[in-house]
Amino acid sequence: MSEKIEVDPRLIEAFNLMWGNYPAPASLVHRSKMIIAVNGACKLGGREPGMICAEWSSPDRHRGCLANQTLARQKPLSKKVRLDGRQYTVYWLPISGYPDFYVHFSTEIESEEE
Repeated sequence: MSEKIEVDPRLIEAFNLMWGNYPAPASLVHRSKMIIAVNGACKLGGREPGMICAEWSSPDRHRGCLANQTLARQKPLSKKVRLDGRQYTVYWLPISGYPDFYVHFSTEIESEEE
């Protein structure tokens, strides 16, 4: 992608402070779907800044993406998904004051049997 995205360095700093040690993958994403920053767990999964999130992994993993709705409404959205036999809640969280950016993350839902 050749688009130059202007990013306030304070936004990346705030993302790293809040999400850097989050134990599951979290990424800061621009409305163009370009990944701006990732935490350590996200990096372990193969995502890097500069990638287009929708091009990472299989198209099935991106089916039902709520990023566009999140940005249009400026409200957090989530959904439950099953992936590789595990249940997750996936979130798209708009960022106050930065209407073109959102944080994308998930949490694994522990089964009651464990």
